[in-house]
Amino acid sequence: MSAARRALPLMLMLGLLGGCGVVGSVKHMLGLGKPLASLRSLSVSADLGANQGNATQLDIVLVFANSASASLPKTGPDWFRQRAALQSVLARDIAVVSLQVPSASAAFKVKLPKNTKKAVAAYAFANYVAPDGWPPITLTPYKRAVLRLQEKSIVVSEK
Repeated sequence: MSAARRALPLMLMLGLLGGCGVVGSVKHMLGLGKPLASLRSLSVSADLGANQGNATQLDIVLVFANSASASLPKTGPDWFRQRAALQSVLARDIAVVSLQVPSASAAFKVKLPKNTKKAVAAYAFANYVAPDGWPPITLTPYKRAVLRLQEKSIVVSEK
């Protein structure tokens, strides 16, 4: 039996399932689709004295198109200055979860959007006290990320 004959039933089955999202999952499992972010859950906490005792603006940005990643700013303050314009321009290519995290906050779970599994990248932007602003924190490789705002830094780890 030729390779084409063996592939025909698979192609027919994928064609029939095309409308229900199974094709994307199968393509991803076979390594045929674009690589996706691992992020499925996120917990955030803040130590006493984090951000000089001030609440921290924190945006979780999920990216659904690789081209959108290149448009994202290089620091938290730049993100917050441009956020409205970026959300307008990038519309369907990103999703944003905005948080205010008070200093000395116990760990809490962030409610991520339902389409998180379709993201190609995930970042956290913090409006954090630092001379040049804090760079975006890559959450892409973490499945169950834990973000901890410390007095002079931000640490991300796996749960």
